[in-house]
Amino acid sequence: MAILKLATKCLFLLSLTQPWHGFAGAEVLKQTCINHSCSAKRVTLSNPPVNLWDANVITGFNALMLSLNNQNETKVVVFDSDTADFWAAPIDLNIFLPDAIPGRNSSALLEMYYANLDLLLTTPVIFIGEVNGRAWGAGDEHLLRMDMRFAGPGAQFGAPEAAVGLIHVGGMQQLVRLIGPGRASEYMLAAAQVSATEAARVGWVNSVHPTAKALRAHVDGLAARISLFSTETIRATKASIAEQAPLKAALENDRARFDQLAALPLVQQNVEAIIRLSHNQSKSWEENNNDNIVQKLY
Repeated sequence: MAILKLATKCLFLLSLTQPWHGFAGAEVLKQTCINHSCSAKRVTLSNPPVNLWDANVITGFNALMLSLNNQNETKVVVFDSDTADFWAAPIDLNIFLPDAIPGRNSSALLEMYYANLDLLLTTPVIFIGEVNGRAWGAGDEHLLRMDMRFAGPGAQFGAPEAAVGLIHVGGMQQLVRLIGPGRASEYMLAAAQVSATEAARVGWVNSVHPTAKALRAHVDGLAARISLFSTETIRATKASIAEQAPLKAALENDRARFDQLAALPLVQQNVEAIIRLSHNQSKSWEENNNDNIVQKLY
């Protein structure tokens, strides 16, 4: 895979700047019940300091999604975060290290990453994103494939890929459907950082709420209300809406485009520079990720 070639050049620098983020046994996805029957539940992403989408998150997310198939108990899952200022940050470049985790390899992790994106669309459960922090890159890709998205006052959204020389491979198809080609072009090509208010105005999220408490109350009420209805009705409604979504081939085409771009020398140079300048995705960098890339590289 071309992205592996892209990562190879930065392996030594990665080993110097930051230790591996995904250590075995970390509880990065915490489950709690919203209603008495637990047919509506909350999954909290906890991977401080910035909720990097690392190997632990990828594998934990996959296990969660697979557990939700072929069961009737869980009807609604709300994804939130307990990491201050972040819902989910971009993918952790450390996953591209050849032997970063014994028994795993980067190709398998990347395939699992894309499988997870597909599972968000095909698993017969309603997924809701509750965002009151930054949703950059990989975080936004997963968010866009959920059934609904709601924002608090601290939410921000964006994709840095264009500034790196890449594309928002896992989220572009959904974003175009949600906000239209013109706005998608504006935000994606500019690698813009989008506020919660702006995201709600254009349709990136369903609505924005004035406080974290108001956001939680709205999402909990909605999840509990949906969970009152029959599993068959919920599944049929999701399946019907999914028929209007972009075809799976659109993601496959974007994956091919991403791999072609990742092999370009300019992109490889940009990635090396970002790793160095950011001290390997440090919190101070990630807080203003897209703008930092534009300001420092250009």
